[in-house]
Amino acid sequence: MLTESLIILALILLNGVFSASEIAIVSSRKARLQVLADKKSAAAKQVLKLKDSPNRFLSTVQIGITLIGILTGIFGGATIAQRLDVYLSEISWLSGYSAQLSVLIVVVIITFLTLVLGELVPKRVGLAIPEKYAMIMAFPMDILSKVVAPFVWLLSATTDGIVKLLNIKTSQNAVTEEEIKALVDEGADIGAIEHIEHEIVDRVFSLGDKRAVNLMTHRSNIVWLDIDDEYEEHKRTILESGHTVYPVCKDSLDNIIGVVHIKFLLKQYLIDQPINLMQLTQPVNYVHENSSAYSILNKFKASKIHQAVVLDEYGSLQGIVTINDILSSLVGDISNSDTAERPEIVRREDGSMLIDGQYQLDNLFTLLNITTDDEDNGLGNINTIAGLVLLKLGRMPITGERMQWKNYEFEVIDMDGNRIDKVLVTSL
Repeated sequence: MLTESLIILALILLNGVFSASEIAIVSSRKARLQVLADKKSAAAKQVLKLKDSPNRFLSTVQIGITLIGILTGIFGGATIAQRLDVYLSEISWLSGYSAQLSVLIVVVIITFLTLVLGELVPKRVGLAIPEKYAMIMAFPMDILSKVVAPFVWLLSATTDGIVKLLNIKTSQNAVTEEEIKALVDEGADIGAIEHIEHEIVDRVFSLGDKRAVNLMTHRSNIVWLDIDDEYEEHKRTILESGHTVYPVCKDSLDNIIGVVHIKFLLKQYLIDQPINLMQLTQPVNYVHENSSAYSILNKFKASKIHQAVVLDEYGSLQGIVTINDILSSLVGDISNSDTAERPEIVRREDGSMLIDGQYQLDNLFTLLNITTDDEDNGLGNINTIAGLVLLKLGRMPITGERMQWKNYEFEVIDMDGNRIDKVLVTSL
C-alpha cells in the first residue's frame, strides 16, 4: 500500500505543477515578459507564444489534469481502498460497512490532498511569482503540447465550435486607463515608483480631459503691448509685469497681431539698434476654447510656435495658452521664482485656503477631492472658482458674502470692481 500511496502523492504533486503553470502563464504580465524577451530571454519568448495561443496551452493543461485525475482514481479506488477494506473488515462493529467506509476514507484523504497540494498551494505559488514560474515551465509545456497535439487540436476545434454556436466573442484584453492607474498606484505603494512619477502619470491622463479654456490665461489677466504706443510705454509695461512673451495688439486684445519675445527686444537693445515692434512680432496660433490639450500640443509641435490665442465660437478672444501652461499641468508650476506671480492659493493656519478667483475649477476639484454628479448641471460652462460662486449665488456677490457647497464654505473676500478677486474656502 506504501507504493500506491507514493504514486498517488506523486500524481497529486504533478497535478499541482499543471495548476501552477496554468495560473502563472495566464496571470503573468505581458509587458514584463516583453521586456525580458527584448533582452534575448528565450523562456520569456516561449511564454509569450503560449499566451498568444491560449486554446493550445489550456487544452494541454486540461488533458494533463484529467489524466492525472483518472490515474489517481484508479490507484485510490482499485488498490488502496481494497487493502484498507481488509483492515477495516477485521473490526467486528465495522465489518458490515468496511467496503463503503474504506472508499469514503480514501476519497476524503485524496480530495483533501488534491485541493491543498494539487490546487491551492500551487496556484498561490503561481500567483506569487507568475513570470518566473511561467518561464520555468514554458518549454516543458510546449513539449507536452506537441506530444498531445492531436488531442489538443480536437479539443480546440470542439471548443471553438461551441463558442461560435453560443455567439461569444473573444475579448482582446486591451489594457485600460484604469488598469494602468491601478498598476501605478500599486507601484507607488510598494516604493517601486517615485512619488513624482506617480503624480506625473496621473496628470498625463487628466491632461487628456483638459481643454484650452482650462489651461489658458484669461483675457482679463493678459498683459499686452499696443503697436501704436511709444517705446517708453512698452518698456514700462515690460518692467512692471516681468513676462517673457507679450501679445502685440492694435487698440484692443480683440485685434491681436502676434506675439513678441522679450529676448528679441533685448537683443535689439544690446546692439543699440532701434526697436521696431512690428518687425519683431511673430505670428501666433489660433485654437478654439474646446480644443484638447493634446491637439494644442500637436499644433505647437507642427508650427514651432508655442503660443496660441483661444477663441470662442463667435471668434472673440478668451485668453492665451502657451507651452508652459501645458507643462505646468504635467509637472506643476514651473514659473521662474524671480518672475512668478503671486500664489493662487494661500493656506492659512486654521486650514482654510485663500484662493484666486481665476483659479481653474478642475484643479479646485482635484485639490479638494470633490466629485460632481448629475445634480451639478451648469458646471460644464464654468471654468473658475469665481464662476462657481456666481453660478451658485445666481447674482453678483458683495464682499463678505458666503455660500455652502459640497461640505465647503466659500466666502468672497475681495472684489475688483465686478470681478471676484479672492475667495476663502473652508471645510465644514
